[in-house]
Amino acid sequence: MSSFIEIHGVSKAFKEKEILTDVTFSLEKGEILSLVGASGSGKSTLLRILSGLESAAKGKVVIEGNDISSVKPRNRPIGMVFQQPLLFPHMNVLENVMYGLKMKQAKKSESKQRARDYIERVGLGEFMHHYPSELSGGQQQRVSLIRSLILKPKLLLLDEPFSSLDLQRRRELRQWVRGMLKEEETTVLFVTHDRDEAYEMGDRVAVLHEGRFLQIGTPEEIYYRPGTPSVASFMSDGLILQQKRFIHASHLHVSPSNQDLPLPKWKGTVLQKLFVAGTDIHEIWVEELNQKLKMPLEGGSINDTVWLYAKEENIQTFHKEG
Repeated sequence: MSSFIEIHGVSKAFKEKEILTDVTFSLEKGEILSLVGASGSGKSTLLRILSGLESAAKGKVVIEGNDISSVKPRNRPIGMVFQQPLLFPHMNVLENVMYGLKMKQAKKSESKQRARDYIERVGLGEFMHHYPSELSGGQQQRVSLIRSLILKPKLLLLDEPFSSLDLQRRRELRQWVRGMLKEEETTVLFVTHDRDEAYEMGDRVAVLHEGRFLQIGTPEEIYYRPGTPSVASFMSDGLILQQKRFIHASHLHVSPSNQDLPLPKWKGTVLQKLFVAGTDIHEIWVEELNQKLKMPLEGGSINDTVWLYAKEENIQTFHKEG
């Protein structure tokens, strides 16, 4: 049985530089896939190909069994929400939300009622006749989202939609947005460079690095069992060891003394103490591995020497390069 959305072997090059290489993945109906990667990894190019704003050198995009690779952007069943809300400044909230329905020549009376319903659902009923300049950044992004959702896209592309908001607003909005998307049963590709955001939003997470997918899995799989050194470095916490091995931070123990400790063990130096969400977290430098690690410690002062150790059975081996 085929998936709701399938991306097959999408590749793209620019002036002989590979931007995307054989990108292949699928989405089930109503699934949210977080796409995470550093700047320049190819995230934006992939979104532009899916939306039809750019063409791939090879590969195809299939939705419900239909290849839409050659379909013009305006005719694709795909919605997109950008980093900035991009609302029409001369239209009020109601008019902005109705705009897409108007372009599809829906009946005005039905369009207005549907738009009102969506605006009420997102808690903006009292702002229905306000203009974008009268709304906060979070309110504008809610309007931008329902302007896409009201059209019932088969695939919704979210391009770092919270990046322009402050930390508190981001946390509040992403919880609300995920709930809204699940309620609507919308299939979503959510792009971010923030690992915590990727884990919170996605049913699965895909890690893109230099135009290739390094790993796709559930948040738990990616965090606790990273498949490559790059995924471990970007998406997990722990120590990357020699011979393609990795020990997750949850399997590391700390001792102030080297005496009678089992192998393997590593000498560390406390660099700084951080207070994070009510917990004291210490940043430890492990010179032998040339790596830093953040862990909770009992006591511990800056420049103290500590020893990290683990059971050999908890060390995992990377299954791929990269």
